[in-house]
Amino acid sequence: MARTAFKCGAALLCAIAACAILVHLNMNASAGDKKDKPALSGNWELKGGEMRIEFLDKGVMKLFPHGEQGPIVIVCKCTAEKKLVKAKITELEGKDEVIKRVRELLPVGFEFSFKWQVKDAVATASDVEGAKAPAILKSHLEGEYEKKK
Repeated sequence: MARTAFKCGAALLCAIAACAILVHLNMNASAGDKKDKPALSGNWELKGGEMRIEFLDKGVMKLFPHGEQGPIVIVCKCTAEKKLVKAKITELEGKDEVIKRVRELLPVGFEFSFKWQVKDAVATASDVEGAKAPAILKSHLEGEYEKKK
């Protein structure tokens, strides 16, 4: 009986140790994943430019190429993956004639990505990529941003 209890106790101890190791490994992996994912929150304004980026809840990003009061807003669904922001245009808001011109370059459904690195109150957008991404997207989006309140 004592030998059976010892075997059961030893097996239980091994199972607990294995669970603890798995939890520890999972926590370290999660911490690494979070470290690799860019923080997608807040309002950002391009230093020396008009572009404004607003990250909203539930993976929504709004781009204001000509500032908050500009004639067009590009609404995107976005995710953070391995130091990249992956975005897909879901809607264009603004004046009809401007939407018509922008839709020719950046139609709803257009997908693109860019690197987004945040340090303190400064963020950098770089390496804009997408299938047939127009140069104007890159020129408007890339640069250093200041966090706005």
